[in-house]
Amino acid sequence: MTERSNKILLITNIPTPYRIPLFNELHEQLKKKGLKLKVIFGALGYPRRKWNVEMSSCRFDYEVLHSCRLSLFDPEKVMFTYRGLLKIVKKEKPKVIITNAFSVATTKLWLASWFKDISYIIWSGEIRSRGRSNSLLRRIHRELITKKAKGFIAYGEKANDYLIDLGADRKKIQIGINTVDTNYFNIEAKKIRATSEKNNSKKILIFVGYLINRKRLDLLFRVIKILAKKRNDFILKIIGDGPEKTNLIKLAEKFDIGEFISFEGFKQKEEIVKYYAEADYFLFPSEYEIWGLVLVEAMASGLPCIASIYAGATHDLVMNGVTGFAMDFENPGEIAKKLEMILDDHQYARRIGEEASRFIAKNASLCESAKGFIRAIEKTI
Repeated sequence: MTERSNKILLITNIPTPYRIPLFNELHEQLKKKGLKLKVIFGALGYPRRKWNVEMSSCRFDYEVLHSCRLSLFDPEKVMFTYRGLLKIVKKEKPKVIITNAFSVATTKLWLASWFKDISYIIWSGEIRSRGRSNSLLRRIHRELITKKAKGFIAYGEKANDYLIDLGADRKKIQIGINTVDTNYFNIEAKKIRATSEKNNSKKILIFVGYLINRKRLDLLFRVIKILAKKRNDFILKIIGDGPEKTNLIKLAEKFDIGEFISFEGFKQKEEIVKYYAEADYFLFPSEYEIWGLVLVEAMASGLPCIASIYAGATHDLVMNGVTGFAMDFENPGEIAKKLEMILDDHQYARRIGEEASRFIAKNASLCESAKGFIRAIEKTI
């Protein structure tokens, strides 16, 4: 057997503002156990991702591969080749490798594990698909990769169920809740609210996300259309950009709800928290979402949320009527009724937001997420 170093390799696609804080926390927890974290990024970024990322904020060791991008039919997804990955594995001799789901990197590790002493843990948020292609070849590929894995880290309970469905031993799965720097959103939102006065008398609803069909803003617009017939004391602010923006503007005109909708464009992390702070309610209508980090951000910021039952995060984070509302946006009439109810009961909505914030602080912090990684690593080594 190859003599291994005290390093843990973690392979992911690109550095992002929400992943770096998690890796920093994991680095600190591993250091206390005499282990070192090294993160391997597939690339520094790609055109659709517009975040400003400060690599100087990385407290962990990292390396960026010179990957090529692979074109896919899904415009939201990008795959990388992870060129040079196996050379790094050979050089570092890690105790264990944490690899991102069913990527090219994981496939390379799976193939190499037949000939070399390689232990890998699959870190995945994949859930059972809804309205998406799930070919037999894709299924077989995932089952084979799962069979050779030494352990698993799941984003949440739905991801846990999907891994079991692929053949993973449930005893080898740990939940490393998929999250962001929740403390940042909680503190900054409170700070902004305390120091600013709300100039707009209208209630502010917000949506945050990439503007594609899967986000189902068309369903959200139907909700707004119903509400607009009854009241005019609200506005929906849409934070984000994407290929569907032009069509959505036309749809708003068609529904005659243009005065109730404001397209704010793409915003960086520091700007988004200001929107959370000034908003009254958060709406998350996706028809399919393996997780949904924006829901974590909104709840951490103390917002009452109406979240799609088809998002992985909703299952783990939203307790109906306690930390938010889990609903099917394909019933816009029901959504409109619920929204109208909380628009009229500010005290109730505020209690929901406060409870959401407390729940996130306790159950979805960076510390809690990193503990899931630690459990998986310890169980493997």
